[in-house]
Amino acid sequence: MPFERVEYKYWLLIQTVYNQQRYMYKEKVHSIAHRIVSLHLPHVRPIVPGKSNAYVEFRAKVRVSMMNGMAFLDELSWEAFNEGTQLRNSIEKYKERFGHYPQAILANKIYCNRENRAWLKEIGIQLKAKPL
Repeated sequence: MPFERVEYKYWLLIQTVYNQQRYMYKEKVHSIAHRIVSLHLPHVRPIVPGKSNAYVEFRAKVRVSMMNGMAFLDELSWEAFNEGTQLRNSIEKYKERFGHYPQAILANKIYCNRENRAWLKEIGIQLKAKPL
């Protein structure tokens, strides 16, 4: 083989990036699933946060639960996902860890959609957040 191990890895990545770019050009699309944006960090994905100061960010998305000053990592993902759909998973993980649902939760507004509010009310958990 003409390459060292690291060089071979980059050669494969470059081939993948080229194929992705060629596909996007030929199909006239502007995005592709699992698009590689960095040769040195190929697992990093672009995330559009919806903030006015940054159109695209390159970072991991993390979902963390806090209990009595302890932080629990519920999810770490380099893929973009909507946090609002993950509240139920976090609450169920809490129940799995401690054997019961929390009495109340404090959540960012992205978690406070009508569906989540209705579900929390149904199972008797108080939501401490801004009203709709």
